[in-house]
Amino acid sequence: MKERILVGLVALPAVLIPIWLGGVWLTLFLMLVGIGGGLEFYRLMQIGGYQPRRTLGLVWLALLILSHWQPQLLPFSLVVMAGMIITLIDAMHQKQAPMHTWMATSMGALYIGTMLGQALALRQLPNGMWWVLLGLALTWTNDSAAYFVGVTFGRHKLWPRLSPKKSWEGTIAGWVTAAIVGALWIMITPLNAAYSPILGAVVGLIAGILALFGDLAISTLKRQVGVKDSGHIFPGHGGVLDRLDSILFVLPFVYQVVSLWH
Repeated sequence: MKERILVGLVALPAVLIPIWLGGVWLTLFLMLVGIGGGLEFYRLMQIGGYQPRRTLGLVWLALLILSHWQPQLLPFSLVVMAGMIITLIDAMHQKQAPMHTWMATSMGALYIGTMLGQALALRQLPNGMWWVLLGLALTWTNDSAAYFVGVTFGRHKLWPRLSPKKSWEGTIAGWVTAAIVGALWIMITPLNAAYSPILGAVVGLIAGILALFGDLAISTLKRQVGVKDSGHIFPGHGGVLDRLDSILFVLPFVYQVVSLWH
């Protein structure tokens, strides 16, 4: 636990500074994170017996993120369409299981690239920095409350097949905490000029639920291929995907809410 906290404190400025700066700095940061996550995803696919085209997938992933930074110059729909066609044509040249290669390559790029791209798009909306920070705060407080309450009071297993350590007690505590944090965040930040704490509470609750499924999504992948962590880049935390799992569901959800609300 001490190692996890120390690594978290060291990594925090590396995350917050690009969010504060926004623009090209956040774009470069998310592309770096995305490529790191993509490398881990494709490694897991290879362990599972698939043969993704890693380089092609990583280029597509990076372009998907870029398309959310400059959508006028690089439309997202164009990047999706071109990537689907190019990766399929490339897979057709493979004699064994070409469809497995196409799907493994496509899923890594689309999953990570689209989700991180929407996190970038969220930052570019009005008050975008506060919305991104809200998404991170909801994810972190939900996970922390779920962990500590689960360790202390957890008795009823949530989904043993996918995540043996998660309990209903911890999960519900995480959701309640996220709802409270969402309401408080609206009240104490510049978002209070245009948004209600009730909206913050609803967003927080749903974000907590999505954070759980984001976590379980990567857990499902890891269990299928028989590994404990997606990587070992962060001591005590695992790999990039282990840190991104919940965020990849939460920040795109916040982006969709804010976009529709406008």
